[in-house]
Amino acid sequence: QSEFQRLFQYKAVGFCEEMLGILVTPAVLWFSLPQCAAGVLAFVRDFTVRVDGVGDVCSLSVFDFARHGNAKYASPVHCPKHRRSNQGKMEKSFLSFRAMYQHWEPDAHGRQVLSNLHTYQPGMEAS
Repeated sequence: QSEFQRLFQYKAVGFCEEMLGILVTPAVLWFSLPQCAAGVLAFVRDFTVRVDGVGDVCSLSVFDFARHGNAKYASPVHCPKHRRSNQGKMEKSFLSFRAMYQHWEPDAHGRQVLSNLHTYQPGMEAS
């Protein structure tokens, strides 16, 4: 019985947290969204590409190294800082995707990333 009461207490606390979230979220959005709306819209405008058969997607999700590459993370193209992902996240996502879907064939830039990593030697990184 005490174990049931302990578990029920966690359920009750979780329910209260969910209800509080329902009440607080609109207030947070009401006050914070107007300040960042322009930035969100600019990101969507600048980082959206059309993919045939799919529709509009974030250009980072299609591993567009020509637009977002960072040579520090093995990309064959080094783009301006405002166009790159933070800390090579796109390159890291590319590697995770490639590891999960080994039969997937990347484009020429993706193959170059893999080649750059394959020939990487510790101590060669640029300063």
